[in-house]
Amino acid sequence: MNDPLLLILVYSAFLALTLFFRGRALQGRWLFLLRSFLPNWRFYHRVGALPIMVVRSCGPDGHWSDWHGGMPRARRSFGQLIHNPANNRRLLDQSLIEHLYADLRDLSDPESLTGMVSYRLACELARSRALSDLPSAVQAQFEIRLIPPYGEASADTTILTSPVLATSACKTPHP
Repeated sequence: MNDPLLLILVYSAFLALTLFFRGRALQGRWLFLLRSFLPNWRFYHRVGALPIMVVRSCGPDGHWSDWHGGMPRARRSFGQLIHNPANNRRLLDQSLIEHLYADLRDLSDPESLTGMVSYRLACELARSRALSDLPSAVQAQFEIRLIPPYGEASADTTILTSPVLATSACKTPHP
Protein backbone atom coordinates (compact mmCIF):
# COMPACT_ATOMS: atom_id res chain seq x y z
CA MET A 1 0.00 0.00 0.00
CA ASN A 2 1.47 3.36 -0.95
CA ASP A 3 1.55 6.47 1.24
CA PRO A 4 -1.13 8.60 -0.51
CA LEU A 5 -3.67 5.79 -0.28
CA LEU A 6 -2.87 5.32 3.41
CA LEU A 7 -3.34 9.04 4.05
CA ILE A 8 -6.69 9.00 2.26
CA LEU A 9 -7.84 6.02 4.35
CA VAL A 10 -6.75 7.68 7.61
CA TYR A 11 -8.47 10.91 6.59
CA SER A 12 -11.68 9.02 5.69
CA ALA A 13 -11.62 7.22 9.04
CA PHE A 14 -11.15 10.55 10.81
CA LEU A 15 -14.12 12.05 8.95
CA ALA A 16 -16.28 9.04 9.78
CA LEU A 17 -15.41 9.33 13.47
CA THR A 18 -16.16 13.06 13.56
CA LEU A 19 -19.52 12.47 11.89
CA PHE A 20 -20.29 9.72 14.40
CA PHE A 21 -19.48 11.94 17.42
CA ARG A 22 -21.13 15.02 15.94
CA GLY A 23 -23.53 16.64 18.38
CA ARG A 24 -22.29 14.67 21.36
CA ALA A 25 -20.29 16.23 24.14
CA LEU A 26 -17.01 14.42 24.56
CA GLN A 27 -16.39 13.86 28.24
CA GLY A 28 -13.29 12.77 30.01
CA ARG A 29 -10.62 13.98 32.37
CA TRP A 30 -7.91 14.37 29.72
CA LEU A 31 -10.23 16.13 27.28
CA PHE A 32 -11.18 18.54 30.08
CA LEU A 33 -7.51 19.32 30.68
CA LEU A 34 -6.90 19.70 26.95
CA ARG A 35 -9.30 22.64 26.73
CA SER A 36 -6.77 24.90 28.43
CA PHE A 37 -4.86 24.93 25.12
CA LEU A 38 -7.83 26.26 23.17
CA PRO A 39 -9.38 29.72 23.60
CA ASN A 40 -12.92 28.44 23.10
CA TRP A 41 -14.35 25.08 22.08
CA ARG A 42 -16.82 26.73 19.72
CA PHE A 43 -14.42 29.27 18.25
CA TYR A 44 -15.67 28.97 14.67
CA HIS A 45 -19.12 27.63 15.51
CA ARG A 46 -21.20 30.78 14.93
CA VAL A 47 -21.37 34.44 15.76
CA GLY A 48 -23.13 34.81 19.06
CA ALA A 49 -23.24 36.70 22.30
CA LEU A 50 -19.88 37.48 23.92
CA PRO A 51 -19.53 37.05 27.69
CA ILE A 52 -17.69 39.89 29.41
CA MET A 53 -16.81 40.66 33.01
CA VAL A 54 -17.67 44.02 34.51
CA VAL A 55 -16.25 44.96 37.89
CA ARG A 56 -16.98 47.54 40.53
CA SER A 57 -14.98 48.34 43.64
CA CYS A 58 -15.65 49.87 47.03
CA GLY A 59 -13.16 52.18 48.69
CA PRO A 60 -12.53 52.61 52.41
CA ASP A 61 -15.24 55.29 52.49
CA GLY A 62 -17.91 52.72 51.53
CA HIS A 63 -18.66 54.31 48.16
CA TRP A 64 -19.08 51.87 45.24
CA SER A 65 -17.75 52.78 41.82
CA ASP A 66 -19.70 52.33 38.61
CA TRP A 67 -19.58 49.05 36.72
CA HIS A 68 -16.75 49.03 34.21
CA GLY A 69 -14.82 46.44 32.33
CA GLY A 70 -14.83 44.43 29.20
CA MET A 71 -11.73 43.82 27.19
CA PRO A 72 -10.16 47.08 26.02
CA ARG A 73 -8.96 47.33 22.46
CA ALA A 74 -5.35 46.27 22.13
CA ARG A 75 -2.67 48.80 21.29
CA ARG A 76 -0.60 47.81 18.31
CA SER A 77 3.01 48.49 17.52
CA PHE A 78 5.70 46.92 15.40
CA GLY A 79 7.57 45.55 18.42
CA GLN A 80 4.49 43.63 19.58
CA LEU A 81 4.69 41.32 16.58
CA ILE A 82 7.46 39.44 18.39
CA HIS A 83 6.79 39.94 22.11
CA ASN A 84 3.31 40.84 23.32
CA PRO A 85 2.70 39.73 26.93
CA ALA A 86 0.12 42.41 27.83
CA ASN A 87 -2.26 41.53 25.01
CA ASN A 88 -1.68 37.82 25.57
CA ARG A 89 -2.78 38.35 29.17
CA ARG A 90 -5.94 40.13 27.99
CA LEU A 91 -6.75 37.20 25.72
CA LEU A 92 -6.11 34.78 28.58
CA ASP A 93 -8.50 36.74 30.81
CA GLN A 94 -11.20 36.73 28.13
CA SER A 95 -10.70 33.00 27.62
CA LEU A 96 -11.22 32.48 31.36
CA ILE A 97 -14.50 34.41 31.20
CA GLU A 98 -15.65 32.32 28.24
CA HIS A 99 -14.79 29.11 30.10
CA LEU A 100 -16.74 30.35 33.14
CA TYR A 101 -19.73 31.08 30.90
CA ALA A 102 -19.49 27.59 29.38
CA ASP A 103 -19.33 26.10 32.88
CA LEU A 104 -22.40 28.16 33.89
CA ARG A 105 -24.34 26.83 30.90
CA ASP A 106 -23.43 23.23 31.74
CA LEU A 107 -24.02 23.62 35.48
CA SER A 108 -26.68 21.32 36.88
CA ASP A 109 -26.38 22.32 40.56
CA PRO A 110 -26.10 26.08 41.24
CA GLU A 111 -24.64 25.38 44.68
CA SER A 112 -21.53 23.84 43.13
CA LEU A 113 -20.57 27.08 41.37
CA THR A 114 -18.29 28.35 44.14
CA GLY A 115 -16.23 25.17 44.02
CA MET A 116 -15.46 25.45 40.32
CA VAL A 117 -11.94 26.43 39.33
CA SER A 118 -13.14 28.84 36.63
CA TYR A 119 -15.28 30.69 39.20
CA ARG A 120 -12.42 30.97 41.69
CA LEU A 121 -10.08 32.27 39.00
CA ALA A 122 -12.73 34.78 37.92
CA CYS A 123 -12.97 36.02 41.53
CA GLU A 124 -9.20 36.55 41.60
CA LEU A 125 -9.36 38.34 38.25
CA ALA A 126 -12.10 40.63 39.60
CA ARG A 127 -10.02 41.40 42.69
CA SER A 128 -6.97 42.27 40.62
CA ARG A 129 -9.01 44.48 38.26
CA ALA A 130 -10.60 46.27 41.21
CA LEU A 131 -7.22 46.89 42.83
CA SER A 132 -5.73 48.13 39.55
CA ASP A 133 -8.56 50.66 39.19
CA LEU A 134 -8.67 51.67 42.86
CA PRO A 135 -5.56 50.62 44.84
CA SER A 136 -7.28 51.36 48.16
CA ALA A 137 -10.31 49.16 47.35
CA VAL A 138 -11.49 46.98 50.22
CA GLN A 139 -14.29 45.18 48.37
CA ALA A 140 -15.01 44.13 44.82
CA GLN A 141 -17.90 42.63 42.92
CA PHE A 142 -18.22 41.34 39.37
CA GLU A 143 -20.92 40.48 36.90
CA ILE A 144 -20.80 38.30 33.82
CA ARG A 145 -22.84 39.88 31.04
CA LEU A 146 -23.63 38.69 27.54
CA ILE A 147 -23.12 41.25 24.80
CA PRO A 148 -25.34 40.46 21.83
CA PRO A 149 -23.69 40.68 18.41
CA TYR A 150 -23.22 44.35 17.51
CA GLY A 151 -24.88 45.35 20.80
CA GLU A 152 -24.04 46.91 24.13
CA ALA A 153 -23.78 45.35 27.57
CA SER A 154 -26.46 46.48 29.99
CA ALA A 155 -27.79 45.42 33.37
CA ASP A 156 -30.49 43.27 31.77
CA THR A 157 -27.86 41.15 29.99
CA THR A 158 -26.39 39.98 33.31
CA ILE A 159 -26.21 36.22 33.78
CA LEU A 160 -24.15 36.09 37.00
CA THR A 161 -23.57 38.54 39.84
CA SER A 162 -20.93 37.58 42.35
CA PRO A 163 -21.24 38.16 46.07
CA VAL A 164 -19.16 40.98 47.51
CA LEU A 165 -15.52 39.89 47.52
CA ALA A 166 -12.85 41.11 49.90
CA THR A 167 -9.70 42.38 48.24
CA SER A 168 -6.24 41.64 49.56
CA ALA A 169 -6.33 44.89 51.53
CA CYS A 170 -9.20 43.51 53.63
CA LYS A 171 -9.68 39.78 54.12
CA THR A 172 -13.31 39.86 55.31
CA PRO A 173 -16.09 41.76 53.53
CA HIS A 174 -17.74 44.64 55.33
CA PRO A 175 -21.54 44.51 55.68
